[in-house]
Amino acid sequence: MVVSIERIARLPEVRSPIVAGAQGAEREIRWVHVSEVEDPTPWLQGGELLLTTGLRLHGGDELAAYVRRLSDAGIAGIGFGIGLEHEKVPDEMVREADELGIPLLEIPVDVPYISISEAVSNMLAAERYEAITQAFEAQQALTRAALAGSGETLVHEISRQLRGWAVSTDGSGRPTAAWPSGAAAKVSELLPDLMRARHQASPTATAIVADGASTVIHSLTTDGLPRGFLIAGVDRSMGTFERLVLQAAVSLLTLESERTRVLNSRLRRLQADALRQLLRSRKPPFDAGRQIAGWNLDPLELRVAVVAVPNDAVPTALDGLFGALADQELPGVACQVSSDSRGAQLALLVGSDLDLDRLLDAAGLPGSTVIGIGEAVAVDELHRGYRTAVNAASIGRLERRRTTRFDELPALQLLLRGEESATVRSFATRVLGPLAAPVTDAKSIELRRTLDAFLSANGHWNEAAASLGVHRHTLKARIGRIHELTGRDPDSAYSRMELWLAVVAEGAIESDG
Repeated sequence: MVVSIERIARLPEVRSPIVAGAQGAEREIRWVHVSEVEDPTPWLQGGELLLTTGLRLHGGDELAAYVRRLSDAGIAGIGFGIGLEHEKVPDEMVREADELGIPLLEIPVDVPYISISEAVSNMLAAERYEAITQAFEAQQALTRAALAGSGETLVHEISRQLRGWAVSTDGSGRPTAAWPSGAAAKVSELLPDLMRARHQASPTATAIVADGASTVIHSLTTDGLPRGFLIAGVDRSMGTFERLVLQAAVSLLTLESERTRVLNSRLRRLQADALRQLLRSRKPPFDAGRQIAGWNLDPLELRVAVVAVPNDAVPTALDGLFGALADQELPGVACQVSSDSRGAQLALLVGSDLDLDRLLDAAGLPGSTVIGIGEAVAVDELHRGYRTAVNAASIGRLERRRTTRFDELPALQLLLRGEESATVRSFATRVLGPLAAPVTDAKSIELRRTLDAFLSANGHWNEAAASLGVHRHTLKARIGRIHELTGRDPDSAYSRMELWLAVVAEGAIESDG
């Protein structure tokens, strides 16, 4: 039970009636301080019961200003001793205390200040012992809830122990559990405070007191990073018991958050390994449909998106894809499928009816990302769906587009759909000649890079030269050499089309490998 002004005033050894500011009688006393200086505020921290005889206080305005200073300092109340300097509590102090809601006690001359200090000290000790005892029992209940149930069970128990409300969130502030259920709506109201807490240098609690109610925001931090938040509130001031309950709750929720994060990380790795195998297999294993159904995806309605990002952006991009799926509560699996000097390719498997544009926008992918979206397939054609996504990404890279859909590329569909790899490979080799993959000698690698740049620039000489960092005359000499080796003039629109299709076809062959 909180040590309040009202409880102190009722003690037999104190015998001090509240003569003003009775509306604040429930204020909690943190300590007792005795002072006879005109401005004791430099020695106050808030929550004190200040005892004084008013020895140095004279005049109405001075007395009123004295009460205002103490109110601004956040004291719990004033105990004014009568019978020495003043026969009664001055009217000016009574009026000001009533206006500000500061409890003002009239202390008889025969009540020693030391007896009040001892009474408060004893009550604080008893209150703390009682709070610790109750908090120990509460911690046991919280631990049982953490072991027996999910995060929702623990948040429910936190709310019950506090006799208030509680919400847990993830690192972005999205509610993950709330009790009562309507408490989740409070997160949007507290969003500015939540963001400030998220960017604090150290994980300290943020307390908000308004209209007699108290709200606290605790960061759930591991490895120095905020993994989530506990937001809790009561319709009163929080005392020792509430603070101890919240300390235990924060520890348990942090452990729960870390456990969930580790389990999710392991699950993601297992799913990524399985997805890589499925995408590379021309004939999926017999249990592939059951495996995909276990990911909450329909085995008959699947779509693969290939996401090409810089090598150093892979972890961030994967986190962004999984985060977007979680935020939108959508099923899906992502993995890294390849990496070379040009960058890395990620694959995302989702339902065919998903709004992929919205999902990919929410993933916060780097500006240099190239995305290819394959055609809708069933599980037994998953490899073909992956191939079409790779093909679309290849076109997107050549055309310097962020997102390209295979369904919007009828010429490529005509070339690749239903064709055997040997046929496609023969076409690419026939067109590219000595520049067909794999090229190994430095001169051929330089010419192949020049061809790719020229095709990407759609035959524009200045643009291609600038992208290669060479003079236009150097580019012209290289294009002439490509003409000699392939028998096709890249400056010709038709020959450029054949060369371009051959380069794209090679990309399809590589994806099959």
